[in-house]
Amino acid sequence: MKSHIGSIIFFTILIFISISNAAIKQYPEWFLYPQKYPDIIVGYSYRGMSSEEVAQNMYCAYKRCYAVGTLEIFDLDGNRDLLKNSNYYYEFSKDSIAAIKGRLVEIDRFNVNVFSGDYISAFSLDDTLEVERNIIPVEEIPLPDWVNKTYLADSDYYYGIGMYTAIGLENDAWQTAEEQAIFNILNQVAVNYSKINLLYSDGWTNEDYSEEISVLEIRYGLRDISIVARFPDRDNKLFYVLARIHKNDVIPLFGY
Repeated sequence: MKSHIGSIIFFTILIFISISNAAIKQYPEWFLYPQKYPDIIVGYSYRGMSSEEVAQNMYCAYKRCYAVGTLEIFDLDGNRDLLKNSNYYYEFSKDSIAAIKGRLVEIDRFNVNVFSGDYISAFSLDDTLEVERNIIPVEEIPLPDWVNKTYLADSDYYYGIGMYTAIGLENDAWQTAEEQAIFNILNQVAVNYSKINLLYSDGWTNEDYSEEISVLEIRYGLRDISIVARFPDRDNKLFYVLARIHKNDVIPLFGY
C-alpha cells in the first residue's frame, strides 16, 4: 500500500512539473516588447486580484502618481550595495480608478502556471483593437544588452532596470521587477542625498567597527511611465523589466 501511495505522489509531482513547465515555454510578443504595442495595458492575476483589477491600478499609477520614500544603501567593509533597505510608496487618484473601471476590454491572455491558475492579460480601452498573437519560444528570446545594468539615460528619457527572482510565483516576480525598475529610475534623481557613518561596539571582542549608509530621499510626481521590454531568464529564474520615463515627466515635490 505504501509503495502504491508513493507512486501516486511521485507521478502527481511529475505531472505538476510538466504542466507548470509547459505553460511558460513561450510568450506573446505584446508581453515581451510592450513598446511595440502602446495601446495595450498589461495586467497580472496577482495576490488574489484579477488581471483586470491589476491592469486598472497599473494604468492609473503609470499615467500619474506620486512616489515618496527613502532608500538606504549600506556599505559594509567597502562592499558597496551589499545591503539595501527601501521604504517607499506610490499614490494615485482614486477618481482615476473610477473613471476607467469597466472600460478595459481583454483582447488576449496566456497562462503562466496552469496548476495555480496564474495568467497575464492584454487589455485595451479600444474595443475594436485587434492584435496578432505572435508567439516567441523562450529559447528564441535574445539576451538584451540592458539586462546587466541598473539604469540608463539618454537626452530625453530616464531608464530603469528591475530584476526579481521567484520559484513558481512568476506573476509576483514580474510585478516586483516593474516596481524595482521604476524605483531605480528615481534613484538617479533623488531629491536629497546624504551619508551617515554609524559606529558600533562588539560586546564580545570589545572592538569597534563602523559602516556607512547612503540615504536617498524620493519625493516625485511621475507621469506617463512606460514599460519598454521584459526578459525571462528561465534558467536562473530571474525576471527583468526595462521601464522609462521622459525627463519632463519626473517632477520634484518640494514640501510634500
